[in-house]
Amino acid sequence: MGNEAVPIVAIFFTIGVPVMALAAHLVLRPMVRDIIGAIQAGKSGSNKELEQRVGRLEEAYSLLETQITRVVESDDFRRELESGRIEK
Repeated sequence: MGNEAVPIVAIFFTIGVPVMALAAHLVLRPMVRDIIGAIQAGKSGSNKELEQRVGRLEEAYSLLETQITRVVESDDFRRELESGRIEK
């Protein structure tokens, strides 16, 4: 490094680095705050959403179980009718 580069490097480190750090701080701080807020909202919201989804799945399962029971009973009744065990 020659004598000409020393003042440029000194100016860069005394003015440039703090300015870049301040700019990065001003730009990144809101982004980090938003990301952390989204993560925290996701954690609290995901439990409620998960409970709702499980509730809907349980309701759907119950409905399917009821429908399957009806289909099985209907099929059994049809077989009994075809076999002639049930009198008209």
